[in-house]
Amino acid sequence: MKQATRVAPAARALLVALCFSLASCATIGARDEIVAGVTIPVPGGMRKAPEEKMELNFPGFSGGRAAFRGSVPADEVVEFYKKEMSARGWRSNASLVTHGGMLAYSKDGKNVLIMISGAGGDTALNLVVGSAGF
Repeated sequence: MKQATRVAPAARALLVALCFSLASCATIGARDEIVAGVTIPVPGGMRKAPEEKMELNFPGFSGGRAAFRGSVPADEVVEFYKKEMSARGWRSNASLVTHGGMLAYSKDGKNVLIMISGAGGDTALNLVVGSAGF
């Protein structure tokens, strides 16, 4: 006769917390987009707004902008970028966070300005990329 294995309440709580944590990560997900030759992560659930794309190339300067919209809450998008950009080696230069936010990063002579705003379940994400000093 088999004996049932009991799971301690603390272990069960830890397992449930881990499952919820993994589920929230899977919800946001990520994909890479190239903006002005720079690879930038974009949270899952954000759709590209192709009519709002722009790229500039001049001798000694390149830059561009890409826009995205989605239903991912703005605060989750802010947290996504805080974790994802540092994990990819980008240095945080500035941040202003309130009901969305503006984050600035630099790496390898490139700057990225990330602007996030949200209202009524609709979140807008704007990525602006340029060479140092843009």
